[in-house]
Amino acid sequence: MESLDLSHLSSDIIIVGAGPAGAALASVLGRSRRVILVDPHATCPPLFRAEKVEREQVRLLRKLGLLESLLPYSGLVSEVRAGYDGHIFKATPIEQYGFRFADLVNALRSKMPSEVVCKVGRVEAVANSDQLQRVKLAGGEELTARLVVLACGGSAELQAGLGMRRRVLQHDQSLGFGFDFAPESQPFPFDGLTYYDMSPSTMIDYLTLFKFPNTIRANLFVFRPANDPWVREFIQQPASMLQRYLPKLTRVTGEYRVTSKVEFGRVDLYRVDSDPKPGIVMIGDALQSACPATGMGLDKVLTDVDVLSECIPGWLATPGMGAEKLAGFYQHPRKLAMDTEALQRSQDHRRLAIDPSPRWRIHRFLLHLKWQMLGVSAHLPAR
Repeated sequence: MESLDLSHLSSDIIIVGAGPAGAALASVLGRSRRVILVDPHATCPPLFRAEKVEREQVRLLRKLGLLESLLPYSGLVSEVRAGYDGHIFKATPIEQYGFRFADLVNALRSKMPSEVVCKVGRVEAVANSDQLQRVKLAGGEELTARLVVLACGGSAELQAGLGMRRRVLQHDQSLGFGFDFAPESQPFPFDGLTYYDMSPSTMIDYLTLFKFPNTIRANLFVFRPANDPWVREFIQQPASMLQRYLPKLTRVTGEYRVTSKVEFGRVDLYRVDSDPKPGIVMIGDALQSACPATGMGLDKVLTDVDVLSECIPGWLATPGMGAEKLAGFYQHPRKLAMDTEALQRSQDHRRLAIDPSPRWRIHRFLLHLKWQMLGVSAHLPAR
């Protein structure tokens, strides 16, 4: 095959989407490569998405050299208590950070290396081949690169144009609610709290409390359809709904109040079914979603960034960008293990909380019993 003249490329790499996946990848690759990062917004608008980085995510952010830039916008949690049925049954030392999603994304964008060009625009289409990729923006501008990375979770139209199909595994996989949470009088006696319910009668998974820079933040995860009247009622009356559906919560938090409006988001569980395409790589939610209740969404995103940033230098060192070359990313053991675990845990987590079948009823009963026994023993006097 005759090689093309690639001396006039817009960039080595074009990343479509400047959320956590795209911004993190651009930050890492831009230390040594020409990168164009394309997003419709110059800054990330206020959105209700991931609001906490967990232990594995902290490790990956530190490994990628990205953690320090996020710390000024975050609240540190050094211990998380786990509760159930009005008792604390475990306390775990941890390094965990809470932040507003837009703050995290904008902090990543603000620290881009000089080799990264951030372009505001909406991508209308991508034309791919095994050597040259063309990205068409709204307004007619065309960008060219050897490799295009799709890091936009809502890229179904772009994927369809490339012959990819998004397969929904579970509509309304879970719903998340976010709101600020404050004690009525005395400060909360914890840095972080995860209070479990896991009951088919309430369809509530758990409530988690953690630190933002200037407040305590609450995330509540439930397994209900988005059109359930319960959802609207919770958004309108969150404090009274918490008191009704988690009546023993005050035993571990004390009296509390909700101090902000409720933000709300729904997630479908899906995966893109497609063989690797020449010149195109998908990362994060562009390829596969994860249930946010598992806390693995950012695990998956940052694992993709870590693995892909290791693959790309070798790809660019040799001619062509064929599908067989890019398949190495999708088949990488770390990526395969993370994608498989995230999907399995998403499915099992929902089943454990609400599935009425005998297998999951028994599993749920034993887990509740374990938590109750641990909660009682935690309050026994020391011998």
